Amino acid sequence: MDGDSADIELGEDAAWVAAALVIVAALGGAVVLAEWPLWGVDPDDPDEPHLVTPGDGGTDLWPYTASARSYDSRTLGINVVIYGDSDEVHTALTERSALEWEDEQFHEGDADSDTVSTDRIELDPEADELSDIISWGEAEGSTRYTYFETGGEGEWVDESYQLHAGTYLGERRHIRAYDDPAGEWTAVQIHEEHWDWFRLRHTVTGISESQRELESEFMGAPYTERVVRIPFANETADGDGWATGIYLVGGLLPFVLVGVIGRSRGTTREVRRFLRRRRREFGLGVGLFVTYTAVRWLGIAGELLFPGVSPKVVAAPLYVGLVLGVPALAYRFGRGSDPVWAFTLAAVGLGGAIIADYVAMGTAVVPLRVILHRIAILLAIGLIAIGGAIALEEDGWPTPLVVGAAAWVLGIVAPVFGYI
Repeated sequence: MDGDSADIELGEDAAWVAAALVIVAALGGAVVLAEWPLWGVDPDDPDEPHLVTPGDGGTDLWPYTASARSYDSRTLGINVVIYGDSDEVHTALTERSALEWEDEQFHEGDADSDTVSTDRIELDPEADELSDIISWGEAEGSTRYTYFETGGEGEWVDESYQLHAGTYLGERRHIRAYDDPAGEWTAVQIHEEHWDWFRLRHTVTGISESQRELESEFMGAPYTERVVRIPFANETADGDGWATGIYLVGGLLPFVLVGVIGRSRGTTREVRRFLRRRRREFGLGVGLFVTYTAVRWLGIAGELLFPGVSPKVVAAPLYVGLVLGVPALAYRFGRGSDPVWAFTLAAVGLGGAIIADYVAMGTAVVPLRVILHRIAILLAIGLIAIGGAIALEEDGWPTPLVVGAAAWVLGIVAPVFGYI
């Protein structure tokens, strides 16, 4: 009997050690991938930056954004250039439906074969409808820089303005616009991103889909002269290195657009009996699902209700509730539960909330480092739930509770300090 008991204890200890190793491996992989360069071209040589010439005004552009005034801090590639007066470009982005034009202003204009694609982007003029118009509004976001060079004189500049469609604490399309000093064009970096409650910053999920959506809004419009593709050779994220060139026509008048969002949910009848038997464990899963989901939607609601308040001020108390509430809920509902079911439903509940959150925000691509981090987070919560389940049977702090709590703290601290 003693030998069997020793074997069982050894097996349990091995399981906790294995879980800890998996968590460390997942978080370690996420940290490594966070430092790994984005797929695409290597950063520019600081002495020989890659410059392009979008127009005829003599201004050269470094076709990237950067988190600092240096080439080695490059982030994403410039993927749209809108030609026209700076004020008209801003109005075209925010109030497109009110553009005025005159028939005699329509003309094809030949594209320079050295600068743009020979295949012009076309839209069927007989089509019944275009893609839904996106409503763009003024946005907050981290400062990103780009580099202009005119007559051999270089200058680092930050955004002329930022716009977004969506919500800061949810999912959005985000624009950073940089006006040409000569007033001939505006360089745009547009991407899709979502607010990550663990990283406390936005996670970019791509740039190509947003670029195509902006293209489709301008193609065939009466205020657009033509839409072309320009080879910038600045591949980053999922971008192919070809920027969209949009040539505007006519004067602009203000207008306002409105957007609507909806969602749905369903349940089944057959699970009721099973829910009665495992109501505590299912309460754990549902509680974690609701808590995580509520943080997102309360953040969005607070942002919309208090437009004059910084979104980060709205996010602060919700983040504290997430960091403290999720493990507390896992431990509390785990007490008195079956350990296996507690672990399973804790991981399923929180994991389901994370997946549902991505679906609700329209996120189709998630960086691998973020996936590994979320795996570690789910394992940590599962172990905390197990710790709660066996806490009544053991004196002191159960091993899975200690491992889970340590992993949760590590999983929270690492992204906050920029390691993931």
